[in-house]
Amino acid sequence: MTTTNQFGPNGWTPERIDSLTGKTFVITGANTGAGFQATRILLSKGAIVVMLNRNPSKSEAAIAELKKEFGDAAAVSYIPMDLADLASIRQASEQVIAQVPKIDALMCNGAIAQISTQQLTVDGFESQLGVNHYGHFLLCGLLFDRIEASQGRIVVVSSEGHKMGIRGIQFDD
Repeated sequence: MTTTNQFGPNGWTPERIDSLTGKTFVITGANTGAGFQATRILLSKGAIVVMLNRNPSKSEAAIAELKKEFGDAAAVSYIPMDLADLASIRQASEQVIAQVPKIDALMCNGAIAQISTQQLTVDGFESQLGVNHYGHFLLCGLLFDRIEASQGRIVVVSSEGHKMGIRGIQFDD
């Protein structure tokens, strides 16, 4: 069987992204990991990035690193938001609506995993379900009109981490 890769022998790479000047991306969990790398790539293409992160000091450090790399004019900012707290999500959404006139993409990236003991969110949900799913669901709903008016999109980041849970999931919990 012969397969062809529509992106060529090297597959898809960020070099294939054209200029994103004038495009605005809102990303959860953007101060570390995949969210931070997405922010770097988007900024390198001229995009505006608004990070939604729970930790102010890590957010400020990430912004400082990005401005060191791309210059003080890099269009990156953050709004505090904790996906484990529905009130925080509502407050952050109000700030986004007030400060961000257009959203070309909301990237739902922030997540927690491998919680060794049962923990609950502020609102009483199991923490992983509350943060990874309910928090983003509320955020999408609150920002949907702005995204739709911008003809934007919602991108949900995922992993294959679910495969680890198959062995140890506690269906009685």
